Amino acid sequence: MVVRSIERRSVYPTGNVVRRALLTLRGEGVRSFWFKLLGQLGYRRLLVLDQPLDRAVPQFSPTLPVAIAQLTGDELDDYLAFRPDTRRADALARLAAGQICFVARRDGRIVAADWIATQPIRLSYLDCVLDMAPGDVCIYDKFILPSCRGHGISNALRTHHLRQLWRDGHRRVVVAVLPENASSLRDILKGGYRPCGIIGRIKVGRWQRHFRKEPPKT
Repeated sequence: MVVRSIERRSVYPTGNVVRRALLTLRGEGVRSFWFKLLGQLGYRRLLVLDQPLDRAVPQFSPTLPVAIAQLTGDELDDYLAFRPDTRRADALARLAAGQICFVARRDGRIVAADWIATQPIRLSYLDCVLDMAPGDVCIYDKFILPSCRGHGISNALRTHHLRQLWRDGHRRVVVAVLPENASSLRDILKGGYRPCGIIGRIKVGRWQRHFRKEPPKT
């Protein structure tokens, strides 16, 4: 892992600090509150999970019908309407770097999407670059509209890109998630991923150190 200086943005909503802390404590529990507090103080980590692409992936149909396809540059306005928190320049930079975005549409409107990187990817949360071996791909920035969750769209989107990546000859898919993000982690584990490591950062003032370690025993 190569460390680079990159722009960092808060992973928490803006507003009163005490209010954000109380919302985290109330909604996510003491453990999540503690690690988010540590994250603000300089200690952050992500759980890395992977899945080998060594066999064909079966088709999956969601209970809410959607059309899944790769996003093109001409459709960027549709994506930005779906993800208004994403800057146009950032989305264009991703596409220019060869990254792929798969989107799920319902009645022509994007309701879910994720991104795929085949080259080393910057993790702004850890202020580092995640290197990948040849044949590896990284899935990141997955998002589904709250009104469309619980209908299997996440599984359909995952199945679509896994089938495409398998046909293209890729060997392994990697994702990184906050261990306290229970809903995302549960969804990822249901998709066949298994923990393969933990990456993190310790930062004090200008000094920082990145680390990797084995995942916790299950």
